Amino acid sequence: MTPRDYATVLQLTDLHLFAEPHGRFNDIDTRASFLQVVMHVRQHYPNPDVILVTGDLAHDGKPETYQFIADALKSFSAPVYCVLGNHDNPDAARRVYPLQPISMDDHCLLHDWHILLLAADHAPMPGGDRVEVSEAALHRLSTLIREYPKKWALIATHYNLPDHQDRGVAVEVCNHREVMHQLEQHPSIKLVISGHVHQEFLVAQHGICYLSTPATGYQSTSKSGRVTGEAPGYRWINLYPNGRFESDVRRVTFLAS
Repeated sequence: MTPRDYATVLQLTDLHLFAEPHGRFNDIDTRASFLQVVMHVRQHYPNPDVILVTGDLAHDGKPETYQFIADALKSFSAPVYCVLGNHDNPDAARRVYPLQPISMDDHCLLHDWHILLLAADHAPMPGGDRVEVSEAALHRLSTLIREYPKKWALIATHYNLPDHQDRGVAVEVCNHREVMHQLEQHPSIKLVISGHVHQEFLVAQHGICYLSTPATGYQSTSKSGRVTGEAPGYRWINLYPNGRFESDVRRVTFLAS
């Protein structure tokens, strides 16, 4: 146990990086923006216990991009766990990872907490852009939670699950209500963190807090796809032994252009 009475988690999401150093997505130099976010974290929260990267790491899907991300996060002493998003290339990511400090393991233990990474099928379903979380993935998650009944649980995933005011992204989980129902069967699950929508929101229902986090690059509204011009950001979470948690979104005070 660390000297403090809580564990700390840093969430980064929607990096959309390129192997080319000045690659741009929606007119944002995503590498410059990502590195500024990392610098901001180093200045204000230098010692997270665990780093979670919740999808859309590489926009171009190249192995060199996944390599760059691992190299950039070596400045932290914390282990890094990632779950892939709809823009990722699973084959390329799995050729590169595990690579210090990044793992693609689907769970880890952190003091009184159990962190689980829940992946969705990355290939869009026939006839549309929707994806789903498989029965096998849900069964695996339930099995892991039951293996550690005395630990609180945090779920990290790429896609958003609850209905909210800006739901309507091009790629979404078609069985999100079924997934949420399954999660609600486990009282130990306290929060679910995600990315994908490039914005912050909070939805609390049936004892679970669902949190979405700003991207390290551009921010947008999901239904319109409009880039908002808000600053890039990240999420910081404190996890306490009694199941309580605190979370805050921090934004870098400039927008890489």
